[in-house]
Amino acid sequence: MLPALLLVTAQAQDANHPAPEPAGSKTLSVQTKVEKLFENGEFERAYFIYRNELAPLGDKYAQYMVGYMHLMGMGVREDEVRASAWYRLAAERGYPEFVAIRNQVLESFDDEGLQRSDAEYIELRQEYSDLVLTMQQLRRDFNELSSPMTGSRLPRRVSPVMIADPNKGAAVSADSYYLKAELRLRNRLDYVTDALGIERVTGQVTEKNLRELQDQVEEYVSQVDDR
Repeated sequence: MLPALLLVTAQAQDANHPAPEPAGSKTLSVQTKVEKLFENGEFERAYFIYRNELAPLGDKYAQYMVGYMHLMGMGVREDEVRASAWYRLAAERGYPEFVAIRNQVLESFDDEGLQRSDAEYIELRQEYSDLVLTMQQLRRDFNELSSPMTGSRLPRRVSPVMIADPNKGAAVSADSYYLKAELRLRNRLDYVTDALGIERVTGQVTEKNLRELQDQVEEYVSQVDDR
């Protein structure tokens, strides 16, 4: 079945993709659940999960499935234009399978249909594109590293201190925790600047850096980039 094949492809390619947040165990559990719902014909429930729980996380397969279900009228009103907008969002990482499906739908539109698709795609892009989601995560990293306190209200950078890592639920040293946070911030920062085609930020990251990046991201995602 085509959706299942695309799921395997997307998961394999996402394993090496830096943005946005990698899928955790909870997300993987939701993905398994929604696939079973879809296979069992519970399309309305499956659509709700794809649309409201997974697609907003940057899950490209989920974004594709929202488009697919709109195209086929499965669990939601049939709407080819809305389907095309979700397909375009799913294809933003350049996965060949998603790009081919996106192009096939877009080629069927007249000028009016393309304009409507552009408008809906930009709307989705401004909310759920990789750049937008990565900027949100970058902001969280920056705020965490800028705070003099950890989530457990302990001072930063005191080697003997152990804190709870919210991502793993395990105790780690403060130095280790913040080193990983700094690495995440730098990787995400490089991803955003590379995607925008601008010079990387070197040295200390500042509030001014983030504001300037945010402005450039907002301008970038307010335009059509795929045709």
